[in-house]
Amino acid sequence: MEIAVQTTRAKGGIAVVMDPQTGAILAMAVNPRFDPNVVKSLNPDRWRNRAVADTFEPGSTMKVFMGAAALEERVVTPTTSLFGEFGQMAVANTVIHDHEKLGWMTFAEMIHKSSNIGAAKTAMRLGEQRLYEYLRKFGFGERSDADLPGEVSGILKPTKEWGRRSLASIAMGQEIGVTALQLATGMSAIANGGSLMKPYVVSEVHDSKGRVLAQMGPRVRRQVVSPATASTMATILEGVVTDGTGAKAAVPGIRVAG
Repeated sequence: MEIAVQTTRAKGGIAVVMDPQTGAILAMAVNPRFDPNVVKSLNPDRWRNRAVADTFEPGSTMKVFMGAAALEERVVTPTTSLFGEFGQMAVANTVIHDHEKLGWMTFAEMIHKSSNIGAAKTAMRLGEQRLYEYLRKFGFGERSDADLPGEVSGILKPTKEWGRRSLASIAMGQEIGVTALQLATGMSAIANGGSLMKPYVVSEVHDSKGRVLAQMGPRVRRQVVSPATASTMATILEGVVTDGTGAKAAVPGIRVAG
């Protein structure tokens, strides 16, 4: 992760590795790093776990959850045609742009190419209330109650506070604030068949003599989408890596969804 931060000249980075079947957090790292044993030598701005305490606009990763909701509600299928307006579309006296001038594309291709316009049109089919409800189901706008201090709930405004462009903006990951843990947990629900798991770090607590005092394990918070929808979206996300914008995530010999 530090190499990625240096290469992209980012101000910081976050990495979360989660077992999607259980919700177990297998690894977590932040940059800039800090050593809790020498806190006094660091600026207080470093005294936090950015993976649970920092919110940010998730950008195009939000298309995964909006898209899963649209598939679940059957307002689209993987082959539904969407017109990309050749890269520009007016919405609420503003203009939404794509990074390339796209014409007709399928819903799956919209995800592969990360089309903002295609995402906005898909969200318009879904509607404000359903989009909001599914994003809440995926865990956005609420704390996961993971066994980590300092977790925040992120930002997901109720629909009564949305503006004329909010539906399109949220579909492409703007006007919403999420944590890295929320993103990892939501992606895990796509990977495991549609179940939103409660994340956890500690699996067992022992006393000084090695006796087990407490055990923590997998806990399903709720079913967000059907196994069929989750499987369909996971397959589409494989195409992002093989044929779309996520080529750098490819690993030889391993199926990767991104």
